[in-house]
Amino acid sequence: MRKFTLSLLGPLVLFFAAWVEATEWPQELSASDGSVVLIYQPQIETFSGNNLEGRAAVSVKSAATGNAPVFGAIWIVAELDIDRDTRTAIIRDVEVTDVRFSDASDDERAALAALIESNVGGTQMRISVDQLLADLDAQSGEFEEVALKHEAPEIILSRQPAMLISVDGSPVFQDIDGSNYQRVVNSPFLIVNNGSRLYLYIGSNAWYQAGEITGPWSYSKSVPADIQSLVEPTEDSEQGVDNLRIVVATQPSELVVSDGPPRWAPVEGMDLLYMENTDSNAFLELSTQKYYLLLSGRWFRGEGISGELEWVHVPNDELPEPFSDIPADSVNAAVLSQVAGTRQAREAVLDNTIPQTAAIDRSDTSFSVEYDGEPDFAPIEDIKVQYAKNTTASVFRYGNIYYACDDGVWYMGNSATGPWRVAAEVPDAIYQIPASNPHHNVTYVKVYDVTPKVVYVGYTPAYYGSYYYSGAIVYGTGWYYNPWYGPHYYRRYPTWGFHVAYNPWTGWGFGVSWTNGPFRFTFTRHGGWWGVGGYRPYPRPYVHAGYRKTNININNTINIGGGRNRPETRPNLYDRPQNRARNAQRPAVSDNRLARPATGAKNNVLTDRSGNIYQRGQDGSWNRRDNGQWKQPSNLDRASGSREVPRLSQPSNSGGFNSRPQQWPSSSGGSYGGATRPQLERDYSARQQGVQRTQNFQRQGGRRRR
Repeated sequence: MRKFTLSLLGPLVLFFAAWVEATEWPQELSASDGSVVLIYQPQIETFSGNNLEGRAAVSVKSAATGNAPVFGAIWIVAELDIDRDTRTAIIRDVEVTDVRFSDASDDERAALAALIESNVGGTQMRISVDQLLADLDAQSGEFEEVALKHEAPEIILSRQPAMLISVDGSPVFQDIDGSNYQRVVNSPFLIVNNGSRLYLYIGSNAWYQAGEITGPWSYSKSVPADIQSLVEPTEDSEQGVDNLRIVVATQPSELVVSDGPPRWAPVEGMDLLYMENTDSNAFLELSTQKYYLLLSGRWFRGEGISGELEWVHVPNDELPEPFSDIPADSVNAAVLSQVAGTRQAREAVLDNTIPQTAAIDRSDTSFSVEYDGEPDFAPIEDIKVQYAKNTTASVFRYGNIYYACDDGVWYMGNSATGPWRVAAEVPDAIYQIPASNPHHNVTYVKVYDVTPKVVYVGYTPAYYGSYYYSGAIVYGTGWYYNPWYGPHYYRRYPTWGFHVAYNPWTGWGFGVSWTNGPFRFTFTRHGGWWGVGGYRPYPRPYVHAGYRKTNININNTINIGGGRNRPETRPNLYDRPQNRARNAQRPAVSDNRLARPATGAKNNVLTDRSGNIYQRGQDGSWNRRDNGQWKQPSNLDRASGSREVPRLSQPSNSGGFNSRPQQWPSSSGGSYGGATRPQLERDYSARQQGVQRTQNFQRQGGRRRR
């Protein structure tokens, strides 16, 4: 097994140019005897974890064929190294399991098969994640739901500029080292108590004050100098921050801010209105006069939009029909990712199955754990696993062995305090941790393969809290997790209170509701409000403020801004500066083992499940390769029998699935089970969609900024 890393070299513009070229299809390999093997984009049959199985059309030019192309089909199994930041994957360790060359004579077939197996086996090819997703979307698999909670939080409507300040229950005050003040430790915001007044810092050199935590809060022009010194001042103060309504919530809550009374406008061409003067997703269905809100990927229905209302959860696949008809170019199109049955929802669900992978050096011993006192473990319901309560780390005891998951890597040790070594396997019992436990997300971190020096690992977006539910994805489990209180306060990541919304290119983004200006809050390392990928407030109130519009950078800082263009929350954990030393280095691949995009060849050749080769013309017609010629087939719409392997449902929490029913290859003509044309059209359409998705990603700015 080879070791690897994925890295960026050169200026960003040059990177994009090279990246786009590197993922184009078909790709070619040159043999030492001068033969050239052309490999068309693989048609994926199964995908699970980082394992891929599929088939691909190929052509071979060699001296034996008179340098004329001979077409055939190959079946492969391979591993994927995936970088979600650049949305690229390396198809590596390719094994050719079958070769079919109906376009060759009996004498040529054995030689061609040997040539393919010796040159394609063990090679590497690049494919974009969006090409992969599009091919999987041709026939999606089954997805397992976990026991999430969907009770509505308290929903508050403000008709003036407002900010929601979340406090995890009643405020808990702790002394600030080196001062006479205390701060509220169970909030990500800086709230300081000087004995008679509370001071709240909201960024941009702006402070508010109140006599008690529930308010009323008012803008403070005069703040004691030693309290102001607790934050680093910014050079440019934001204007217009003196009239905010401060809403303090001590229970799960969400804030909807409108610019004055709610104003409703029609959604194009349907019986649906949307609130046009808010950053939230709020709708009114005219036929029923019911109101709908989208919060953390979940839909809620109410009889009104403000006041003492009961909000009822509506599963993503039970929304009224008008929601699925929202135009893709509408200002409301962002919600389509949370409307089950839409193309956008299917793409989001499939994207949720793609892991971020890495190769970890087995000799790494960098991991350590800090406990608040002696290690304190508690049992996990219904399984023989215990978890550590008094640490922000994910540490478990199973039998006499301890396991810990840190930024997508598993470690194990004989003691709760280490020393720790990279784990080559993880007990199945740990993968049974339920959603009711605050560490359920670690069940989405997998060990894929092991060598004497390297452990191949990966995690899917569920590690960040992105879960499948009713045909769509939602954020957070919905469960409330009790925090740890001791000399330190350790928060478990919440589902509510941070204006979470989904962007297909950047994942789940966090914001703060208001209408009159952006602010920047920076909370440095330690602790964990969201755990993985979340911002982490320092236990002492050091908060740096500045101005940056509409950008959240979840890399130990959070920049909060208004607007719908919410930034990233899913950076590559393996590529964080503090984690790079544990990554194994992959040796360079020789030129003849790395496929390169072919010049001047179109990606319009496909194979059916029988190994027959077809080419699609510009006019939409199909020709079949027959005795060295492209000929119009006569049976594309005729069904034929097949022997079919039952569909494999998605393994629990694995993020993998069969994208199509797997078939037994046959040398007989035609395709299996049904007519050939629909299958070819699906696969060709998937290729076109993959190209479009790849281009859309480039237009979104390509590799996400840190």
